Amino acid sequence: MKIAHFEAASGIAGDMTVASLLDAGATRGLSLARLREALLAVPLGHYRIAASEVEVGGIRALHFDVEIEHAAHSHHRHWPDIREMLETGRQRGLPEGAFSRAVAIFEVLARAEAKVHGVSIDDVHFHEVGAVDSIVDIVGAAWCLDQLGIDACTVATIPTGSGFVDTEHGRLAIPAPATAALLAGFDVKAGDGEGELVTPTGAAILAAMAKPMRPIMTLEQVGCGAGTMRLRDRPNVLRVFIGNADEASDANVVVIEADIDDMTPAALAHACERLRADGARDVSVLPLQMKKNRLGMRVSVLADYGLLEKLSASLMLHTSSIGVRYRAAGRSVLARRIDVVETEFGKIRVKTVVRPDGSESAEPEFEDVARAAIAAAKPFADVRAAALKS
Repeated sequence: MKIAHFEAASGIAGDMTVASLLDAGATRGLSLARLREALLAVPLGHYRIAASEVEVGGIRALHFDVEIEHAAHSHHRHWPDIREMLETGRQRGLPEGAFSRAVAIFEVLARAEAKVHGVSIDDVHFHEVGAVDSIVDIVGAAWCLDQLGIDACTVATIPTGSGFVDTEHGRLAIPAPATAALLAGFDVKAGDGEGELVTPTGAAILAAMAKPMRPIMTLEQVGCGAGTMRLRDRPNVLRVFIGNADEASDANVVVIEADIDDMTPAALAHACERLRADGARDVSVLPLQMKKNRLGMRVSVLADYGLLEKLSASLMLHTSSIGVRYRAAGRSVLARRIDVVETEFGKIRVKTVVRPDGSESAEPEFEDVARAAIAAAKPFADVRAAALKS
């Protein structure tokens, strides 16, 4: 499972995202020339892209720039127009992975704009993000993610910046309404930094592609993308860490949690069984006191990285929760093996664990013992003891 983790200590914008991914992928065949060729499939008019190395606050980074001829610069495009433009790009050779990612990014942006302005998604018309440079940034970021083979994106805490930004709707406080809507669910630090540190394009890329997590992975490449602003308190650089994590690993897992105070014990027990059936490594339920002194239960699911989406959806489907939390977690686990032993009650699986001092401890598998005890009409303890003696 290949992960791209964005460290957005100075915020995120579309050009910074493309630059950081190009920089990270330089040793894996990503180049400006290849990106330029891929972008030719999308009918955008006349523009040029360039990339150059710069130094920002003592850090070497790549700067990505889109130079646009005035005639090609359109501030007003509706979502159906952009969708048609991307579809044309796909028909003309834009890779499927880049196409689907670009559509996903624009769609979350269109939904955010529709919510802010109270219109249908097809009636949304983009201003700044409808411009050629922003379309190039989004398609470029989507292409880079596709070419790098990224399976999942993550991001840590995001500073929103401060002050005001001038838009077609007038002077708006930072973050702009659509940007704020796109950042829902992410860890943000409001008021941190000067100026607009998170652009609508950058926020849309995160909303469509990333999860608010700090992953545990084997690091392969690091890329640095420079923004256009020069900040007084920090280098305006977006870093991306590219690495690998096993989709199913004993050492690296995700923890998914929800707090619930309106389900019966029987219904909650059923939900836990469904979660286990959907692939959870373990499910536990703990009592807690919630708001207004209500007694509730915390459901914690231990899962493989690759099952985060599936088990998050399962938790919200089979419980009354309307949201879940998740985080990456590392584990230290002991070596173990499963042996099958013959007993007078039939075959029983026994799990043997090797302790840190080299000693071993064994425990028969519950399901096997329970099934054999029922079949033989014998006490559970008798069957367990027989398995341990074999």
